[in-house]
Amino acid sequence: MSENDAWNGPVSDSHADLITAKATKKRSDGDGTDTVGTIETGAIGVAKSTAKPKTTKSSAPKKDKEPTVALHSTRNVVWEGVGKIDKGYNILPKAQAEKWLTRSHVREATPEEVAREYGK
Repeated sequence: MSENDAWNGPVSDSHADLITAKATKKRSDGDGTDTVGTIETGAIGVAKSTAKPKTTKSSAPKKDKEPTVALHSTRNVVWEGVGKIDKGYNILPKAQAEKWLTRSHVREATPEEVAREYGK
């Protein structure tokens, strides 16, 4: 007898004292899956859940994009009720840009000018 046999104790050929469980299989009927839940007797156990139909992700209706305008400002400015612009180039909705163009430090920038600034 080796040291391992003595340490593990006697080996029994009887498997009657083992606790076993059924192997789980995927349900082929497509009615749902097994989940933890309340069974008929009120105890917690394996309950059958109904399969939820897969829904496709519906995108929100696309809004018509409001035209945008590129502006260049020589300073950072916050205008209450209108918005905020930073020094340099700013992309703003056309309605907001019209208000900013009334200020002396703001001018409209060309697309080529903006592209050159951002290296494109």
